[in-house]
Amino acid sequence: MHQTKGVDLSEHNGNVDFAALRAAGVEFVLLRLGYGSDYAHQDDARFTENWEKAEAAGLPWGAYLYSYATNTNMAQSEADHALRLLQGKTPLYGVWYDVEDPQISSADVVSTSRTFCSALEEAGYYTGIYASLSWLNGKLNSTRLDKYDKWVAQWNHACTYTKPYGIWQYTDRLAIGGKLFDGNWAYKDYPRLVQAKEEKEEPALTETQVQALVQREIQAYFTALAKLPASPGWGEEALAWAREQGLLQGDPNGSLRPRCFATREEIAKMFANMHKKQL
Repeated sequence: MHQTKGVDLSEHNGNVDFAALRAAGVEFVLLRLGYGSDYAHQDDARFTENWEKAEAAGLPWGAYLYSYATNTNMAQSEADHALRLLQGKTPLYGVWYDVEDPQISSADVVSTSRTFCSALEEAGYYTGIYASLSWLNGKLNSTRLDKYDKWVAQWNHACTYTKPYGIWQYTDRLAIGGKLFDGNWAYKDYPRLVQAKEEKEEPALTETQVQALVQREIQAYFTALAKLPASPGWGEEALAWAREQGLLQGDPNGSLRPRCFATREEIAKMFANMHKKQL
């Protein structure tokens, strides 16, 4: 089984040397967005900095939000929190719901997790749940959550979770550049999965949308055509003669739209002008 080495980061890791991460073989990072409901003071103080560093270092990244939700309304606010910070960004290692805090141990974490993940999925993100092995085997062991990927926290020599999972957090003591990090192994090609999801979810245009698009393009073409001048020489001379003879009168603003196509009614008007001139 192919595995990719990564670390997860938050403000608690302080100022992180991303060059040192790369030198240590780290191939992806998972960045904390923040915690709890959608309040700016609950954003992770180093999320933006870590995101910018990951982009500059060419390290694909994912994101996670630490949950304090005890009901689905709070979980929706946590989803809004994540979506606000993710706006305009592409987390190639998905967006994860961190479900572990003792304060939510008696809550309906299946419903809160489903609310968060559904909201992120509807917004177009690849999403999953982070939790300890004991929570995944207990509080979060529900068929309602089987559709979502799992990031398993089990600091051990092997991951013993028996259901499908994509990432294993195997230690909290991975030493890099004099700092300790949470070490992770990813077992899926997340960048490929995320990009394939984005391509698949590209919305198809409805018939009404296609018609509106075609109409706009046609209108733009004729608008541009109306602004073109007459062909030098023969075109200019012919138009000047036709106007002088009263055969072409043009628009109310005096424009003849020399390169535009003539409608049947415009041709009929030109013939009527010719007939009047002959009388």
